[in-house]
Parts: sequence; C-alpha cells; structure tokens
Amino acid sequence: MTEDMTVERPGSGLTGVRAERARQVIEALAGPGAALRADQETAVAALLEPAARVLVVQATGWGKSAVYWVATALRRAEGAGPALIVSPLLSLMRDQVAAAERAGLRAATLNSSNFEEWGVIEAALAAGEVDVLLVSPERLANPSFGRRVLDALEGSLGLLVIDEAHAVSDWGHDFRPDYRRVSDVLTRLHPRTPVLATTATANARVTADVAAQLGDATLVLRGPLARRSLQLNVLPALAPITRYAWVAKHLPDLPGSGIVYALTVADADRLVDGVRAVHGAGYPVAAYTGKLDPDTRARLEDALRANEIKALIATSALGMGFDKPDLGFVVHVGSPPSPVSYYQQVGRAGRAIDHAVVALLPSESDAGVWDYFATATIPDPQQMDRVLGALSEDESGEGSRRSRWRQPPVSGVRGSI
Repeated sequence: MTEDMTVERPGSGLTGVRAERARQVIEALAGPGAALRADQETAVAALLEPAARVLVVQATGWGKSAVYWVATALRRAEGAGPALIVSPLLSLMRDQVAAAERAGLRAATLNSSNFEEWGVIEAALAAGEVDVLLVSPERLANPSFGRRVLDALEGSLGLLVIDEAHAVSDWGHDFRPDYRRVSDVLTRLHPRTPVLATTATANARVTADVAAQLGDATLVLRGPLARRSLQLNVLPALAPITRYAWVAKHLPDLPGSGIVYALTVADADRLVDGVRAVHGAGYPVAAYTGKLDPDTRARLEDALRANEIKALIATSALGMGFDKPDLGFVVHVGSPPSPVSYYQQVGRAGRAIDHAVVALLPSESDAGVWDYFATATIPDPQQMDRVLGALSEDESGEGSRRSRWRQPPVSGVRGSI
C-alpha cells in the first residue's frame, strides 16, 4: 500500500480543561500514564471545530477508536448532542459499547439482535441519556429507523463517525452500498456537525476517494500501516490434506491463543474435526462461520478473549469486529483473495504484545476458490440477454429499453458524504 499521502495538520492541539478531560478518558481506555498520540490529539482537536471533516487511516491497533471516544467525551462535556457511529458488524459494536463504557460514556446499539430493546433505547436517546448510538449502515436504509431515530437527532447530533470507511468507496475491498446512506444522514443533520471517518485498510486510491466524498476541506491523517509485532511466514505450496496436518501438529506450539482462517465453511468444519482427531475430542478449538447465530458468535469470541480456547478456526466472518489485544497468532489455511483482505485479517494479532506469529499455508487449489467468489454474484450473460430481450418487447409504448439497460453506470458520478 502506498504511504506517500501528504498530511496537513492544524496548528493547535488540546489545552486546559480539554487536555485534562482527554487525559482522563485515554487513561480509562488504556491504563494509567497513557497519553494520546500526536495524530490522535490532532484529530480530536480538529473534531471540536464546527463542520470538521477528518479521515484517519492508521494501522490496526493504532487507536482510531480512541479518537472518537475522546472527541465524544469532550463534545458532550461542552453541551453537544450524542455521537452516531456507523459500524459494520455486530461483534464490532459489542466491543465498541464496552470501550465506550470504560471511557465513561453511555453507549447503546440498535441492531437485529436486540430488537426487543429498541423502545427502551430510543426513549433513553430522546431523554438525552445516551452519549453514543451505534448502528449498521443497513439500519440507515430502513425508513422506520429514519422516522423514529434520525428525526429525533436532527439538528442535535454532536458527532458522526463512519467506522471501516473503506466500505464507502467503490474502490474499497469491502464496498457496501448501504454505506452511501451516510450521505442521507448528513443532509438531514445540522451542516456544522463534525464527521470522522476511520479505516486501517485503504490504499492511496481508496483514501483519496473517501476524502473527496467527505469534502474538499477534509483533514487526512495517514500513517504507516506496517506492524512490527507481526512475524510473517509463508510456507511452500502444500496439498490441502498436508495443510490440515501442519495445523494439527503445530497448533499447540503457537504462542497464546489465536485464529486459524479457512476459505470456506466446509474447510473450517473439517479442520476442527482434524485437529480434534489428533489431539482428542476435548481439544479447545471451535469453528466460527457465517452459519452461526449471533449469540453463539458472541460466546465463542468471549471464550477466545478469555483464552479458554486455543483457536477459533474461522472464515472471513471473524474479521473487522474482533478485538483481542494479546492475540498471539493468525494462520491462513489458504491464501485470502487479496492483499488487503490478508492485511485486514492478520491485523487481529499482535496489537498489544511485542511478538505474534502469522503463517500463510498456500495451495494451488486456492485459485479455484478465488474464482468462485469473484464470479458467484456475476449474472449469467445468456440469462441477462433473455431478461433484457423480454423488457425490450414490452407493450408499454416506451420503446426498447435494451440499449438503456446495457449502458454501464456513468463513471465518476458519486454521492457526497
């Protein structure tokens, strides 16, 4: 990833009461004696100004969330409204709620797993008893949510945070169309509301794209994405069964507890069976995939955080949302489909420890999995021709629609955030 983007910084940081409150919050988050990094302080100071636009692109574990917790605490202390954080994953929201509470903030989330609590949370929000509200981008697309919640926040929102902001960009590795709903939120809220976007996985093109969508005056704080704590290892290409044997043999020797990534749900399940076949049915490993319900996912994540299990053998379902500062290793049984995906996943390890092991076990068979994921959502050309042909033969009197449907979207036309 290119690291040559120019960074412009405002000339002043935090002073007086603001500096003291910031110190209290960061110590609550990171322990006695902790202090904001220079760029963290720069970002927080910028967000205390009306209509600020700040994009932070920093390595996993750098402390991007500390920026919005400190900024929220300072703005709330000065009478601003609550912060709205757009966050992509339930597991990430759980970690964020816990972190906000450590910072002395009252946090809540509205998501698909706590529907029965929505009424109580919305009443607390209306009463000013919530400092931070976390929602998914998909929730922003819900008209009912807009009427009930966004209308209540209109004109009073103290800070808008777009977490994992690379998903806003068409060029990003994890583009999610519903992230574009953030632009709708901005049009409904006070124009002086500060906006913070954060990500660890944006190359120069994605960074420039997100910054442009935020606005011409966006402050970009971009640092090196290298992680000195990670010992990166790539083994020679192995047969699929040999990779299973490698994991089963070396897993007990890997430091601490960690994650073993597999490319498919079937691989994750088979690998768990293989490890237990070698070490016994009670060996502390478990499969973590998109097939699991939210409660089971949360239970497995908590077990890994508490070092009750040696490893979660997971698909990409365990990604951005999981935070375990002392995660000791990440093993890939199969190469991820892109360098960005690889970086994002290995970034789970070595956040707060000096040394973590990362091992990639490639195989020539990986290419077939990549091809499947790359093409699974692409429509079949013959089916599309039949659909377009039927549309062109309709009797609406509007003429042929085939030529209009065949034209790709106009490049460069984007909504603004």
